[in-house]
Amino acid sequence: MLDWGASDNERPAPRSVLFDDIYFSEDGLAETAHVFLAGNHLPQRFETARRFAIGELGFGTGLNFLAASDLWRRTKKPVGAQLHFLSVEAFPLEREDLRKAHRAWPALADLSHQLIEAYPPPHRGFHQLMFDDGVTLTLYLGDALEGLAHAEAQIDAWFFDGFAPNRNPAMWSLEIFSEVARLSAPGASFGTFTVAGAVRRALTAAGFTPEKRPGFGRKREMLAGSLKQQPDNAKTRAAWFNTRPAAALSVDARIAIIGAGVAGASLAYALNALGLTPIVYEAQTPASGASGNPAGLIMPRLDVDTTPTAHYFAHAYLHTIRLLNKLQQDAPTPLFNACGVRLCAAYDHDKARHEKRLAMAALPDGWIEAVGEDLHFPQAGVVDPAAFVRALLGETPLRQIKIIRLDNQNSKWRTEDADGNHDIFDAVIIANGLDALSFTQASKLPLTGALGQIDWFPEAQTPESAIAFGPYVAPAPQGGVVIGATYAPIEIGRSPAFSPEATQTNIDAVRAKFPELGAALKPDGARPRASIRCTTPDRSPIAGPVPDWGGYANAYNGLRHGLTHAYPDGQSQDGLYILTGLGSRGFVSAPLAAAMIAAEIAGAPAPVEAGIAEALHPARFFIRDLKRATLP
Repeated sequence: MLDWGASDNERPAPRSVLFDDIYFSEDGLAETAHVFLAGNHLPQRFETARRFAIGELGFGTGLNFLAASDLWRRTKKPVGAQLHFLSVEAFPLEREDLRKAHRAWPALADLSHQLIEAYPPPHRGFHQLMFDDGVTLTLYLGDALEGLAHAEAQIDAWFFDGFAPNRNPAMWSLEIFSEVARLSAPGASFGTFTVAGAVRRALTAAGFTPEKRPGFGRKREMLAGSLKQQPDNAKTRAAWFNTRPAAALSVDARIAIIGAGVAGASLAYALNALGLTPIVYEAQTPASGASGNPAGLIMPRLDVDTTPTAHYFAHAYLHTIRLLNKLQQDAPTPLFNACGVRLCAAYDHDKARHEKRLAMAALPDGWIEAVGEDLHFPQAGVVDPAAFVRALLGETPLRQIKIIRLDNQNSKWRTEDADGNHDIFDAVIIANGLDALSFTQASKLPLTGALGQIDWFPEAQTPESAIAFGPYVAPAPQGGVVIGATYAPIEIGRSPAFSPEATQTNIDAVRAKFPELGAALKPDGARPRASIRCTTPDRSPIAGPVPDWGGYANAYNGLRHGLTHAYPDGQSQDGLYILTGLGSRGFVSAPLAAAMIAAEIAGAPAPVEAGIAEALHPARFFIRDLKRATLP
């Protein structure tokens, strides 16, 4: 809760009622420049930085982020340079409070507008925001210690800007600074306004060397310094999932993406956003598989638990909505129809699950509503799949040919295409759905196919919003209505084919729930489309580095016998990644999964908590089976 006083001008800054402390001083921008920018020597360091990462304790009004972004934008630096900013905030301000606070800094108005437009709803977890000039903000909303403990990053400079230590001592504890040290690159610097003895002692105990420097304004002194002793507690994942590369690929690295559906296109977008330049290979045309349906439903999958997987799907939905709104601004034609989606309670157990979803605040306020026994998602809607894929691909080079073989040669990846041509890449990402199994390196993954058919009735009356009830009814981007979808197993290697029987099944499902609408749908008016969804045993995507399967079998064989001794870190096939197993929610789940992989490759702060990276890791099924002693 904020105290703004009787008028905008009565107080120099908003005051936190909870901590009885102001967010910034009367000349907050000048203080930020002195304490944090100059305190970390950023004007000089930015000039030579190809990638630079800042960490912050206390996002507050976003002033420090705006000031650092402004300095980055004004600095002459290497072409394609990237600035990553990781911040934590337990009590996020509302957009209107940000807008009101930012009036104090008219010189930052353009950056302020970008931040306010992208600012996430107040939902616990990580939120990745992309800005111009190669700037990425990864904002954790929630308890600072919890956020830092779940984070993965290599921070070059820290801004310690919580409320005063005597008002909020938890923000300045040894536990906090120990996590800060874990997340720090060797020699990471810091700056802070306080010189409190407890803060100096906690910093020293965590491995930093603090020193007093001249302060700003009425504050005679401040602290600055650097990390002198790297901690040993650098792991956040279980050993077998601890495969995040020690070094990022250079900005001129050659990266191949195999597949141009929503998975491959999302990867292209995420890599481009982090300053990398991938090449996409597609055997047919972009969005030719399941990503090529005439409509795609954008709605959340909400599990009724608090597992990392549940957090992933909730944040994937928020991430995709934010991405669609950003892409829509530059799209030449309508991309996303935010018509809302109603999720019907078809059975008694659905009603109970709906009540749990509401009670556990699975989504932010205003993002999920009860409508009778149903749930309504106001921000949800229908995407034009082909247009979405095109927007994600942007100007990424696209080669329409099939890659049939991958070989590792001297820490590089050699691709072979269907015409016998070869090329060399620093990294390759497999993103071609069920066809991933055609590559030896991915053949151990437990992927299966599900045949799905949707039916488009272009002459039918277009509904105002979408309804999901197991099947779904949605307004088609090109007019009319789309219904579906069937779900049936299909053998690997078999091509999808639509059928009149599946069309009738879709119509019957609509008639059973909505007799009037169903009666208007005739089989001869349908334009059916069948495609294969790639699924996994736990109905969650596979996203991350492809393991060295032989190395895993040797290193973790003790898991068969329940041995719990210290295990070595997991060994991946360096430079080889995979994104697949998206099932029927690929348009929602692919962008965040792609952002995870791109962050690993680029050395950016992870956009999700470490537990989510484990939950989607390609080795999870192998480790599960070892623990169950089911592998031969």
